[in-house]
Amino acid sequence: MKILYHCFGGTHSSVLAAALHLRLLDPRRRPSDSELKTLPFFDKRAGSDYGRIAFYGRDEQGREIWILGRLGYARVTEGVFSSLLHALIENGRQLLVDTTPILNWQMRVGGYLSRRARWKRIGFFLIAQGTRKAYPRLVQLVKQAEEEIDRIEGLTVR
Repeated sequence: MKILYHCFGGTHSSVLAAALHLRLLDPRRRPSDSELKTLPFFDKRAGSDYGRIAFYGRDEQGREIWILGRLGYARVTEGVFSSLLHALIENGRQLLVDTTPILNWQMRVGGYLSRRARWKRIGFFLIAQGTRKAYPRLVQLVKQAEEEIDRIEGLTVR
């Protein structure tokens, strides 16, 4: 099974969700600035990476975890990738998770300042503040995704 966490830029909320899913972050406490800075892809992807899926790792059950920055095309993204996976992969089991619902104004403004305006320091400060504020909702989103995965994998595909 493949899990794709997607957001606007593919560098903040989707990365955080993938990191939580892979247990790179502790769901019981908010991450520090240094923990955020060491996450693969966090605040590092380029504008040319929009629309490009990046492999993030495998979870304990061997499921592939991917991230994607898809700009404002959430519904199109989910339709296209779901269709492609069903067409190209035997049994086509996947879960696409939109992480943008957990974003708050600090994460949105910080992401813009860091990625678009290239004001890294102030952008990262806002992103980190927003991340800590949104963290309980993000943990809940990943937990719901994991419950959905369990439900999907519990179904027998014939």
